[in-house]
Amino acid sequence: MEIHVERATTAHLPRILERWAELMQAHQAVDEALFATAVHAPGTYQAFVRQQMDKRSGLVLVAPAPDGDLRGYLLGGVGQRGPTFALRDVGMVFDLVVRPADRRHGVARALVQAAMATFRARGLDLMQVNFAPDNPEAAGFWTNFGFRPLLCEAYLALDEAP
Repeated sequence: MEIHVERATTAHLPRILERWAELMQAHQAVDEALFATAVHAPGTYQAFVRQQMDKRSGLVLVAPAPDGDLRGYLLGGVGQRGPTFALRDVGMVFDLVVRPADRRHGVARALVQAAMATFRARGLDLMQVNFAPDNPEAAGFWTNFGFRPLLCEAYLALDEAP
């Protein structure tokens, strides 16, 4: 299967929102309360994606399917680490979503390689992703790519605190 990756346009927004809804469902299966979305979430996410399309530091890539749908998309941009660090600017992947029928066919790899090339062209030396270590599919994908887990996010419901 040949995978074509291109920069997203506003015409891709409806399909990006469909893939995002799939991502949210997967996250909610992990932790329903933590990943519950607000009523305005689809519109807010659409505005954020559109903002990333328009920003020089933003990055929205899509892998279109021949049927007009999207095999997947990657949402990212240039982020900054804290002001005390020598290496501040990093390429960040916010979301990487591939529709289930297209998984394990190189779609995610093609999107990430295109993001890496874009970040390198922007003079960046480091790329950051977040993934759930308890998600073997995501953990395997990112670590096989060479990413190494460094920090862990942890949550505690305060009404359950000691």
